[in-house]
Amino acid sequence: MQKKFVIIDNDELLNNLIEEQVSIVFEKNFNIKFLKTHNINSLNVLDTIDLIIVNFKFIKDNYNIFINLANEKKSKIIVIFDNHVDISQFKKFNNFNFVVKPFRLKQIIDIMQDFFISYETHQKYIKISRDLIFRPETKTLLNKNKVINLTEKESRLLNFILENKENVIKKDEILINVWGITERINTHTLETHIYSLKKKLDA
Repeated sequence: MQKKFVIIDNDELLNNLIEEQVSIVFEKNFNIKFLKTHNINSLNVLDTIDLIIVNFKFIKDNYNIFINLANEKKSKIIVIFDNHVDISQFKKFNNFNFVVKPFRLKQIIDIMQDFFISYETHQKYIKISRDLIFRPETKTLLNKNKVINLTEKESRLLNFILENKENVIKKDEILINVWGITERINTHTLETHIYSLKKKLDA
């Protein structure tokens, strides 16, 4: 699966560091294509943009462009603030994620991880069998006239399994895509979630 990222910042060293570290962390899951630019208007011609990492200096004068990208192209946006900036002035950016320099790259990676494991919200429904329908957005199973509620993790787990039903799925792949790279769980927790999900599917 290819992901298209755009980095907009004058700090070339930081840009290269973000690209390097993000590529290392997500290389097993995504083919990431990076675009580095200072031309805001060039973003509109791109078909899709999965993630934009942008310095506040570029976004404050082009707010409407980024709102349109977030709404029309469903782009995830992370705003980087310099440490001398009073962030309280930028309350209108609340719908975006943000980090403040100096920051740990783990902060950006955590935000990205949360974004990628929430992919199910962009789907309407998945037909599992003749009588069973999965609705990721509402985290529910519809079995004829019966509605079965799933937990967030059960929903992510089921969606990941369905997306990879033709493949042999390894435990590590489930942990990365469902629980996230930075979250630690043990085998018992994973087995408990699988058992709980199976009971609901068979209900």
